[in-house]
Amino acid sequence: MPYSEQQIRGLAINFLRFHYKLRPRFGGSGTRIVDKPHYYQGVLIDARLAYQRPDRTFFTATVEATSVDRQEEILYQVNYYRLGVHAFVLSVLLTAAFVWVGGGAQVRGWNLWALFGSPQVYAVILLCFASLFLAVSALLRRLRTYRYIYAVDQFKHFYADAQWVAYDVAIFSADSWRTRRKFRELERQCVKYGFGMLAVEDDKVVRNVMSPSRIDQFKGHRIRLPRWLARAEKPAPAAPPALPAETLDPLAPDPAPTALVPAAAGRPKLYRQPARRALLLRARARRTYRDWFPGELRRRPGYYKLGWWVFILGIPSLVWLGFGLHRQANYSATAEAGGKYAEPDLDVLESAEAPAPALAPEDGEYQRDRDSFADPDLSVGIPDEALVTTDRIEDLGNLRRYRVDADGTAIVDYDCVPLFELDGPVFLLLFGRYDSFESARQWALELNRLYRTPVTVAAADCVEVSGTGYLLYLDQPTTDEGTANYIARSFIRETGLDVEIIEIE
Repeated sequence: MPYSEQQIRGLAINFLRFHYKLRPRFGGSGTRIVDKPHYYQGVLIDARLAYQRPDRTFFTATVEATSVDRQEEILYQVNYYRLGVHAFVLSVLLTAAFVWVGGGAQVRGWNLWALFGSPQVYAVILLCFASLFLAVSALLRRLRTYRYIYAVDQFKHFYADAQWVAYDVAIFSADSWRTRRKFRELERQCVKYGFGMLAVEDDKVVRNVMSPSRIDQFKGHRIRLPRWLARAEKPAPAAPPALPAETLDPLAPDPAPTALVPAAAGRPKLYRQPARRALLLRARARRTYRDWFPGELRRRPGYYKLGWWVFILGIPSLVWLGFGLHRQANYSATAEAGGKYAEPDLDVLESAEAPAPALAPEDGEYQRDRDSFADPDLSVGIPDEALVTTDRIEDLGNLRRYRVDADGTAIVDYDCVPLFELDGPVFLLLFGRYDSFESARQWALELNRLYRTPVTVAAADCVEVSGTGYLLYLDQPTTDEGTANYIARSFIRETGLDVEIIEIE
């Protein structure tokens, strides 16, 4: 049969009386116990034991009793409030970092508004943020720091020399992995914070599972506040309601008797005023901070505690993200004056439509008569029908190549090595294709006469794999494409005639 919470409190107090029986006391004073729920340092606890040590200080041990009906007090639950706020802050920070470091605020040409358009971009941003929030929440969900146990977090909010968690063993009697995990988590947190554990078994047997640490694991941060500061932190109502008998502190000292003569206000000590004023300001700031949280804060101590880093990191991250999205929304592919990617201002330079007027030459300055950038006259140098005639060449059927150098020397070859059989590409400056040798030869002699250009007439099969007729090309074949381009540009600029660069592989 499960024990009630009152039975567990009584059994735990009896155990602690024998547990601390041999501890030294001042003047043979006894042990004071309270086995009913009462307020102690502003927190409602189940039971308390106290005795006076030889140095006249009091040793205090508190008990948090948990029955099967109230087992949720020692079974951990995920602190979804703290988890959600932390995941939100981290998601905002990661999103802001992506917008600024990996996104459109710094990378030119990458912009969400340009990729998706408005208003689709807002759905994309919300979807990405929600995905990131779920991913960060899933990662934080695996951390033990978000496992909230009511009994353990209640002990963190007030100081006592020894703090015990007494529970009915029926809570963890089920042999399942979930029950074992919850018990291991309770045991881990009690070891971490130095709390003791008492297991109430059958036949009213109390077993000491773990003794509390004699060293304060909180390094003295849990201290009792002065009474005047507690009153300043939460002002009491004008007519406080009477508390039930079980919520009063039986070990509290009796109130001082009312003086017959009103006490006069004494002169405050000056050296105590700065410290007193600083504590008062701290208490008012903490009261303002607590007013932001739900009224369930006092029933679930520590559940809504976030940490100052949430505000220190969250507020700048929100501002950073908002400014980054603002920059993306106002992004323009056109460079702005003074911007990071602004191009030089070309408005002051002349254009083809409005060229700058010619400047008058100064004294002693040479004036050029020929503009090298003027459009060439394409009619210059084009031969008429009457071409230069020369002697006939016999045996035209075996002629493979006919070349005329710049000085007018003609070279006739009756054999050739095809250019397509050479290793690597070869570039030709092709002037034209002809069906007969005589027509190609007449154009070659005229080009050589007018422009002193070395020309070659070759059979097409000496150049291409399946060529027919004859090809007329300028200069010698070359393997350098840059040289071919230079010769072609020079020929076109000087003569106004077209020439084609072909690649033979």
